[in-house]
Amino acid sequence: MHSGPPRGKLNDAVSFLWRWELAGHPRDADAWRVMHNFATGAFPRAGIAFSDMHIALAEAVAGNQAALEARERQIDELARNSRYPSGPLVPAVSRGFAAFERRDFSATIDALEPVAGEFERIGGSRAQLDLVEFTLLKAYLGADRPGDARRMMSGRGRGSSQLPVAGLAAVH
Repeated sequence: MHSGPPRGKLNDAVSFLWRWELAGHPRDADAWRVMHNFATGAFPRAGIAFSDMHIALAEAVAGNQAALEARERQIDELARNSRYPSGPLVPAVSRGFAAFERRDFSATIDALEPVAGEFERIGGSRAQLDLVEFTLLKAYLGADRPGDARRMMSGRGRGSSQLPVAGLAAVH
């Protein structure tokens, strides 16, 4: 239950579900199904980067590659018409989420590393944007690249050193 506006419901719930999993908790498939259905029904077209990122995450978890590609085309069109200030960031993050879902950690890293310093351009709170960084950290761990995870952790100038990413303590 969420008493706020639809975008808040989408962003908060998807962010919570993803961060929950990155912290090592089991997937709640029913909750993800509800959020995917809500996201694709309430927001059928791209328009706001922060929400589009969360919608893409719900689509990636659902394995809805066709919807991810369609939203990427919509974003590309908006960007070409100077109506999408974050440009290619959301499509890159979307590809990263989809690769992570396939457990292709190298592809996740390839998608997220080049844009890692620009996540703020997507908008939203630090806590919610951390979910993209935490995905990259988890991908480093999944790809057996603890040195890259340590490097990324040492470059974090904000937040707690105790991040909710399962397996991260092993690289300290």
